Amino acid sequence: MSAAIPDSLKDLLERPIVVAFATSNPDGQPQVTPVWASLEGEQVWINSAVGRRKDLNVRANPKVTVLALDPENAFHWAEIRGQVVDFVEGDAAVAHINKLSGIYAGNEDYYAFNPEGKGKETRVIYKIQPTRVNGM
Repeated sequence: MSAAIPDSLKDLLERPIVVAFATSNPDGQPQVTPVWASLEGEQVWINSAVGRRKDLNVRANPKVTVLALDPENAFHWAEIRGQVVDFVEGDAAVAHINKLSGIYAGNEDYYAFNPEGKGKETRVIYKIQPTRVNGM
């Protein structure tokens, strides 16, 4: 069952706010990472690299949570629980991380900030379909 992100919370995913991305480790312990995110239609997209802990976790259990907290107003936040419904690797994922890099860092070349990853990692987009949204 899908849940819509209310218009009153969408700004948290449209502005360059670093969000917390929660996955579950194999032992059930939550694993949380600060990440860049984008709102694409009604989905939240997170970008990572194949083989990282969060990538392994998401592939084993696609249920995830994204928490966005307005750095200027702690009473404006969104918790988005959902499921990764698609994985996109390759050129599209590199284009997405470059887009995020432009929004968050002002430079559309992500590998200018992460040169050790260029040519050594496979980027992946997690397309998250919200199932429950809380916030204010």
